[in-house]
This record gives sequence, structure tokens and C-alpha cells, in this order.
Amino acid sequence: MVTSTIFSTKRNPEDERLIELLSRFTWFNQMYEASTSFYELITGNDPDALIRWMRKFWKTKTNTLKAFITGIKMDFKTVKNTIKYNVTNGITEGFVNKLKVVKRVMYGRAGLELLKRKMIMEKILFN
Repeated sequence: MVTSTIFSTKRNPEDERLIELLSRFTWFNQMYEASTSFYELITGNDPDALIRWMRKFWKTKTNTLKAFITGIKMDFKTVKNTIKYNVTNGITEGFVNKLKVVKRVMYGRAGLELLKRKMIMEKILFN
């Protein structure tokens, strides 16, 4: 519920009450501020803002946020390029996921040739 309010401009009264209640906790305020600013950063087009964001939140006492920033440090170039270039591999990942689902459904029933035909026919008929 809180996640949807971070990305949404409209909030219902129940969401407002929940955020007001959770705002009493320091960890929540840090996570809320970090997540909203990270969302703006990742959907923006200023890759240099990533370093500023990491510096701002590095001294946090919230372990999950610190672990998230450590993960970004380990894969810094990739995250920076995500901001810089508007390119995604979502289509490829979606196709691979669909292939794996079809493969699991067909397990033990047929060979590679039928799997290939099924994937081609599914693409033609259902997309």
C-alpha cells in the first residue's frame, strides 16, 4: 500500500493516515524519502544525480537501505546507464520467462521440435 502511494499523485484518506502514522518512525522517514527520490532519479535523465543520492543516504542507520546502496555500488555502471539511456531488455526477459513457463508445462510430454512449434504458434496466435 505504501509503495503505491510513493509513485502515485492521488492518495486516499486511508493511505494518508497510514503514512502519517508511520511518519513517527525515523527509519520510515528515511526509507520514504530515499525511495521517492530514487524513483525520481531513476525515471529522470541525470545520471550524475545517482552519486549525490548515494552520498546523501550512505550514512543511514537503516540496514536495508544501506544494503540497497551497496548493491548499487557493486553494479554502478549498469544503474548509471539505466538512467542515461532509455533502453530496456524487458521484452527479452518476458520472452525468456514465457519460454520457461511453456517448457515447464510441457515437461516430459514432447521434444524440442514441439516446444519450438508451440512458441512460434503462441507468438502468432496470442500476441
